[in-house]
This record gives sequence, structure tokens and C-alpha cells, in this order.
Amino acid sequence: MAGEVRLGTMMTIAMIVVLASLGLVDALDRFGAWPVLPALFPIVPLAIAAVVAVAMRSLDFDDILRGGNIHSSGVGWALGGTALSTVVLVAGPVGTALGGGRGLVLIAAFVIGLALASLVVAPALRAMQTTTLAEALGAKFGAPTRALTALAIVLTLLPLLAAETTLAGTVASRMLGLSPRLTEDVILGLVAIGCIAGGLRAAIALAAVLGPIVALSYLVPVAAVSLDETWLPMPWIGLVEPGTLTMATRIPNFVILAFAISLVVGVAVMPSLLFPAWTASDKRPARRHLLLGVAFAAAILLAAPSYAVYGRLAGVDAASDPLGLVVSFPNRVGLSAMPAVLLIGGLLSAALITIAMALATAATALGHDLYGGIIERRAPAGRRIFVARLGMILVIAAILGINRLALGSVAMLAGVSLSIAAASLGPVLLVGWRLAAATRTAVVVAIAVGLWLTVADVLLARFAPEFSGAYLGMGTVTPTVLGPTGWFGLPVGLSGLIGLCCGLATLLAVSILPGVQWRLLWLRLRYLARRLRREIAARRTRLPIPVPAPAPAAAAAAAAAEPVRDELESPAVPAPQPANVPMFGPFPEIESPTPGTTRPIRRLPGV
Repeated sequence: MAGEVRLGTMMTIAMIVVLASLGLVDALDRFGAWPVLPALFPIVPLAIAAVVAVAMRSLDFDDILRGGNIHSSGVGWALGGTALSTVVLVAGPVGTALGGGRGLVLIAAFVIGLALASLVVAPALRAMQTTTLAEALGAKFGAPTRALTALAIVLTLLPLLAAETTLAGTVASRMLGLSPRLTEDVILGLVAIGCIAGGLRAAIALAAVLGPIVALSYLVPVAAVSLDETWLPMPWIGLVEPGTLTMATRIPNFVILAFAISLVVGVAVMPSLLFPAWTASDKRPARRHLLLGVAFAAAILLAAPSYAVYGRLAGVDAASDPLGLVVSFPNRVGLSAMPAVLLIGGLLSAALITIAMALATAATALGHDLYGGIIERRAPAGRRIFVARLGMILVIAAILGINRLALGSVAMLAGVSLSIAAASLGPVLLVGWRLAAATRTAVVVAIAVGLWLTVADVLLARFAPEFSGAYLGMGTVTPTVLGPTGWFGLPVGLSGLIGLCCGLATLLAVSILPGVQWRLLWLRLRYLARRLRREIAARRTRLPIPVPAPAPAAAAAAAAAEPVRDELESPAVPAPQPANVPMFGPFPEIESPTPGTTRPIRRLPGV
């Protein structure tokens, strides 16, 4: 493994290149150049990503599969950049536009989950000194747990990758006029080259270098609009606008609650955010850098209400055109070409970061956990790297297949990914990891239950709606933004809440119930029941017996007959009083047997 990598120089150079390109775009726009030239700006972040990926190329096991020895500040920037995916940047304004204050609750839930991931879950897993998340769980709970965790990671990341590539293709096609599928293929090809060359190390470098570019592109449009009201650019001005909290709420309460729980748990255990992002570092990442990464992501997401408020004023309907609320924002509010092309470039950069991180993590799960941990445990490092790179190609083929089949919308695919992560790995990482009574069997069963329930709900609601609604009690299977409704009336995009509850109940039941001494518990219950019966009986005996009141007619007759009864009754004869006989007085004389004579009784001395 190479020495510690500091990404500050790359970040500075990338930002200078972007600012210089923006100046050129603004000059071309002012002088009336050919409109196609400014529209080519999104190529600049793609070129920067290609240069960074080639610069991070390596053949070392720790670099490819563990992320390499990256400085703590770079890890913090990578954490913030990975959190700012294109789906999140679009979903933040849409949730605020549709839910008002409830949208802010969802943003807060996302930030809380990110804080749990970086400050609670990841440090605990890093203490295992393992390579991947699945290997850490396998080291603590056994080989079956490792295999099942690797499968859950792959099933979690496939829908996320499909959602990100689809959204990136749509964004690029609106700006460049290209076919969405062609754009998806180009982006996947670039990411595949970078991850094959540098693995997870290249993915982390992309997140750290492109993260500030994503932040700049997201804040500039709303900051430019805020200049009409304030003398200082304020991209967070939407937080103080009255329209933010007074917007018409179109999201039911139970959906908001389910979404918030899924966000907190799903983001807290999302493998691409957690592990193995900094396992190969010489020192544990400084806590302040992780906190700065979380604060950086929160500051960017708090600009979402500004998009919601001003987009609504500009006539953008979030329900009919959710992507247009962000992509079409500069044109709707009358901004120049520079903020528009900058925003498109930032959204493409965010998609590149998420796709690279997810692809590298999924390939590591295939090569290191499933192949190296289950199939051939003694496989050398070179063979594991080869299988991981081959796994990247297989994952890309699966993503292309999902996109061609059109299994669901972007919101549904992103929600399914979040649900699978929360249902399968949430109970184990947030509860089972610190539960002393958790057993290997309990962990395996909990992961299997949560994973099976979520995947089955999605597949049944998507491919067998009539059968599911008629025989499985899934209710009316109707299409929604997050997919068709499944069990308990929840959309399949939020079906992870059901798997989360069932998986947590299974984990606690299988861990705690076998250790209970049932005979002793039965005896205690019988003792408590008998004691309770005795107390109830004692209370009944202490209560006064109520005397029934006589009827009015009977009371009057009894009062009339009372004087006659008093005359007939004789006065009471007093009872004889007992004689006052001294206890030690003289004994009475006893008659002698001879009549007429008496004999005194001899007294004893001293009496």
C-alpha cells in the first residue's frame, strides 16, 4: 500500500479549473457565442473525475478493496460528498415542496442517519480491523452471517445504482440533448474505468475532490436569486420564508413517519457510506473531520427549501415535474447560462460519486466476501482483486438490464435500496452489535427475515399485483411516487419499515427467549397469582357489609307498630353481677360427715 494520500492539492486544482471554466462560460454567454459551447461545461467535471481516477490507480489489495491510506480530512470530505447524491439533491426540494415543514423533518432524519453512520456505527466496525462490512459481521457472528451480509449489500446497491444512472442520464439529456440511455452508458463506462484502475481508493478520491464542486453548483443558483431580497448571497433564505411551512401538504402522516424511520436507519447502515471507507488508514479519522463532513452535507441540504419556495413561485409543480424543480430552476427564475450549466455539472458530479462508491463496494462484496470468504478462503490477494474487477463488469451488466426493463421509477428504486439496507442490516448494526445476548443464529435469522420480507414485498407488488391484492392481504395495489402499495398500505419504496420491525423482533426473540428459565418463570407467575388472590380476598373482608335500606311502605308500618311493641315488651332484667370474691381470702368451712358438727379447715403456714 502506498503512503498516506492527501487530497487537498487535487481539490484546489479542480476548483480552480471549474471557476476558470465558469468564467469562460459567462464570457461566451455575454458576447453571444454559439449556445452549444456553454452547454459543454458539464464535460469539465467528467474530465476531472477521469484524471483523478487515473491518478489513484493501484494494484495493491488495500488500495483496491479497502480504500487505501487516505488522510483524515480527505475522509471527511469524502463522507460529505458521498451523502450528496443526485437523488438526495433532487428529493430534498421535492419533499419540502410537497410536505412543507414535514419535508424539513425528512432532511433532519437524513442528517441524523448520516451522523449515526459516521460517529457510531463505522468506528465500532473499524475496531474489528477487517476489510469489509460483511467480514466484520462474519468475524463476530460467523461465516453464514458474512455471506448473507454480502448478499444484502449487493441487493441494496443494485437499485441505488440503477436510480443514480437513470437520473444522471435524464439530467444530461435535458442539458446536452443526448439520448438518456447513451448518457447512462457513457457515465457507467467512465466510472467502470476509474474503479477498475483504482478501486475503492479512486472512489473515495472522487468523492473528496468533486464534493466541493457539487456544493458550489447547488448553492449558486439559489444564492443568485436571494440577491434580489438581500444584499448578501443567502442560499438558505428559504428557511425563513413563510411559504416554506405553509405549503399544501400532500403527504400523509403515516408515510412521513415511515419515511423518517427508513431514512434514519437506512442511511445509518448504507454500506457505501460506512465501510470500508477508512479501514486502511494508519490512524482513526479525527472526530472533528467526521463532524465537518456531516455538517457540510447538512449545510448543502438546507438550501433545498429555497428551491422549493422559489420554484413554486416560478410555476414549477413538484408533483408533475419533480426533476424540473431543480434542473429547470435557473431558466424558470431567469438566471444566466452560468448557474444553469454549473448546476447540471454538479448533479452529474454527484451521480459520479455515488455510482463510483456503490460500484466499488458491491465489487468488493463479490470478490472478497462471497468468493474469498465462502468459495475459496485461501485465495491470494491478486485473485481476489481480479474477481472484484470482474464483479464490477457483472454489476454494470445488471444495472443496464434493470434500466432497460424499466422496473420502476427513480424514486421507487432509491426507496427500495434504502428499505433493503434498513430491513436487513439495521437491526444487526444498531442493536445486535451491542447486545450481549445476541447469538449467531439470531443475527442470521434477523438478516434473513428483514431481507426476505422487503424483497418479497417489492417483487409481489411489482410483478403480481392481482394475486397479492386478492390472496396475500396487500390491500389495493395502486401506483404511487414510491411504487405500488404493498403490505399495510405502505408503498414498496418504504417496505423496509415492515422488515425492520420484524427483523428487530426476531433478533430479540431468538437472542433472549432461549436463555429464559421457563420453569422458574412459571413458578414465579404462580406465586404472584396466589399472592394477588390473597390480597384481593383480604381487601374484601375488610370492606363494610352494606345494609339494604327498607322500602318506604315497610318503614312507615314499622314506625306505626313501634309504640305497641314497646308496651308489650317487658323491661329488661339486669344480669346478675359476679360476686367480689378475693383471690386469696379465707377458705369456706366444709361440713363434717357427722350431722350438726363442723370442723374448721387448717390453714397452711404463711397463708
